[in-house]
Amino acid sequence: MAVRVSDKDDVPYLFAQRVLTVSLPTALMLIILVMAGEVQATTAIVGFGMVVCLTIVLALPFLMKLKNLTQYVHKIAQEEDISDMPVFSERDEESVRIVSAINQMRNVWATRAEHLEAQTLSDAAVLDSLPDPLLMLDDKGTVIGANLAARELFGFNVRGQALKILVESQYLPLALDRILNEQTRKESLEIYLKQKVFNAKIEHLPAEARAGTVAVLSLYDMTARKQFEQMQTDFIANASHELRTPLSVLSGFIETLQGMSEEDEEARNHFLNIMQTQAGRMSSLIESLLCLSRLQMNEEQEFSAEVEVPEILPAVKQMLDTKAAKTEMSIVLKPCAQTGRILGDVSELNQVFQNLTDNALKYGKPGGKVTVSCRILPNDGMLDDKAQQIYAVSIHNTGDPIAPENLPHLFERFYRVAETKNKAVGTGLGLSIVQQIIKHHNGRIDVQSSNETGTVFTVYLPMYPLEPSAENAGSETTEQSAPADTAMP
Repeated sequence: MAVRVSDKDDVPYLFAQRVLTVSLPTALMLIILVMAGEVQATTAIVGFGMVVCLTIVLALPFLMKLKNLTQYVHKIAQEEDISDMPVFSERDEESVRIVSAINQMRNVWATRAEHLEAQTLSDAAVLDSLPDPLLMLDDKGTVIGANLAARELFGFNVRGQALKILVESQYLPLALDRILNEQTRKESLEIYLKQKVFNAKIEHLPAEARAGTVAVLSLYDMTARKQFEQMQTDFIANASHELRTPLSVLSGFIETLQGMSEEDEEARNHFLNIMQTQAGRMSSLIESLLCLSRLQMNEEQEFSAEVEVPEILPAVKQMLDTKAAKTEMSIVLKPCAQTGRILGDVSELNQVFQNLTDNALKYGKPGGKVTVSCRILPNDGMLDDKAQQIYAVSIHNTGDPIAPENLPHLFERFYRVAETKNKAVGTGLGLSIVQQIIKHHNGRIDVQSSNETGTVFTVYLPMYPLEPSAENAGSETTEQSAPADTAMP
């Protein structure tokens, strides 16, 4: 029941009322004595006035103390400033004990409130630290609590909304009804929400929790797992298809050689050449699959060895110069310098630049050229934060451009651009291996293609500061070497 605290204007009226109430028995007694003729009316009036004055003198200090205590308790209740505590004399032990008891009670409740608030904040912090969305539901299926992940997913006004309206699903409302009606204790199902796949788990609590929570819904994002499973399925299907084709060719020609062409030397040589080509293709495919598997197994391995990219690129050019000459093409390697540490594996990076340069020759125009250039860029959050600079290597040719719709799929396994399937034979895994190696080196690869500039593959590798012992030697070498090309080919 609420207690009304009187305004200051009411205090004199209330005090007079209380004094008169206390004096009422005396007034009645005097009236009786006057009516009995024992006391004169004037004497009775004077006596009553003296009683009233004495009552005021005796009651006023007590009432003032009571007023101060009331105001003090009211301030505590309203959480106002209580720095001005009531002051009592040392002889007024009772009032001092009352104030002390009030303060003690206040401290106890303040401590309990702080503990309860800290416990609530701690519980909320624990829930907010969970990576998966979590919704707390009442017995009507209304959301009465949500952790940070759930608020980010559904919006920060998620509380008070019905789950059936919040999540559009055919089966979730049915599962929730079974939980709320206590037909089952747990339900698990897959739902699609905001273009993602979630595993939704609803569980009925053993007892009603704080604020009326009776059930909890947790959501686990299955999108990446589903995509990985689909990728595995596609990979196995594609690998099986790619291996089945050369095997079918080999089996067919073996049967032919064992039959009608057994004595035909010219046909036999022709078929053997085709069989050798298909066997090489199958061997290359298996080697690429093993390479991908090895890279995935070692993707958590960190490199400690330093790599000199300007030493790798000339070796790649020398290896592919003969192939370029066969198509009347040329490889142009612009001067490259290196002034920072690149950590990695020489053989893997050699495979990256060899693969990209080889592809540039395959799909370049006869008589054209493939340009390899380097440049150093500031690391503006593109790669590893520890790297101050980025070493960019670009491989450029002037062949037919790659259609924009094909660019996002170039690094997918077994993906081949339809227009070039018959132009160059490959496993369809080369660029996937390149991307995996660059990812292993904490790098990045981009591709740009247009009619005006041709096609440019650019590899970005993190560069770390030189060790103190190598800085002086490195600076001298840099001064003597040619500057890095800073323009795109």
